[in-house]
Amino acid sequence: MSLEALRAISLVAGVLGVVTGTALTVSPGRLLRPGGRGRRWLIETDLVALLDRRRSIERPLYRHHRAFGAAVIVAAGASLAVLWRFGAYPAVLKAFAGVLGAWGAFALVFTAWVSAVFALGIGIFLLVRPSALKGLETVANRWFDPLSHAWQAGNSDGYDFIGRWVQRSPRVVGLLLFVAGLLCLDAFPN
Repeated sequence: MSLEALRAISLVAGVLGVVTGTALTVSPGRLLRPGGRGRRWLIETDLVALLDRRRSIERPLYRHHRAFGAAVIVAAGASLAVLWRFGAYPAVLKAFAGVLGAWGAFALVFTAWVSAVFALGIGIFLLVRPSALKGLETVANRWFDPLSHAWQAGNSDGYDFIGRWVQRSPRVVGLLLFVAGLLCLDAFPN
């Protein structure tokens, strides 16, 4: 993502935060009026459900496992080549150490190497025998979807705390949104 795209996202998020925070701080009763647009937008619209939808990639992945495996191998190989070239440029590693410290730079480079080798192994399995990844896939599905049991059981109380918090103390939430909006606007100055 380019710096200009991050600036645009930060600007939009900042403006939304400042406007919503100001409205909640100045006139919470008007914004949270039952049946009003503000209440529908802030509380009743379930934005988490848009992100929590199940997306199944297993069928296309297993149908075209050779193409996906080859793509993962190429990407892992490119990552390994870039990491190999980092070793030839000690100035880059020194810059990492200057920002993250010696241990932070080591952890970053080590994690990148391990991730690239892991991706290479996954790509090889995808190319040759994708059924060997079923166990890993099951564990990953459980790890990435730890709260789906609440939705399946019809119990959304764990997700509804934000709406209750906005209704209980709208001025505090408004102030937090206002400050977060200002921070977003200040994040990428022109």
